[in-house]
Amino acid sequence: MSLKTDEGSIRLSGPAKSFVSSDWAERGFCPTCGSTLWYGLRETGEINLAAGLFDNAGGAPLTTEFFADMCPEGYALAGQHKRLTTDETIALFAPEED
Repeated sequence: MSLKTDEGSIRLSGPAKSFVSSDWAERGFCPTCGSTLWYGLRETGEINLAAGLFDNAGGAPLTTEFFADMCPEGYALAGQHKRLTTDETIALFAPEED
């Protein structure tokens, strides 16, 4: 789970590294402990911070579920929210082909 951020609102203090995880995304992590820090879109620079970085993040509303069609049988996130399939998720994040 991640929380969308406002552009320019992120300040890092301490070591952080990132790696390109797909044609359109990068993932940030702590090189000391390996914790996930963010998921970022390379084309737009949008960064979504890992919800686990924040106290009380569990109280934030779930608005969108990605790759919802890939959930194991019997598994489902509760509540009313947008559920995107794999194709819809990739179409949302992947850069358009020229």
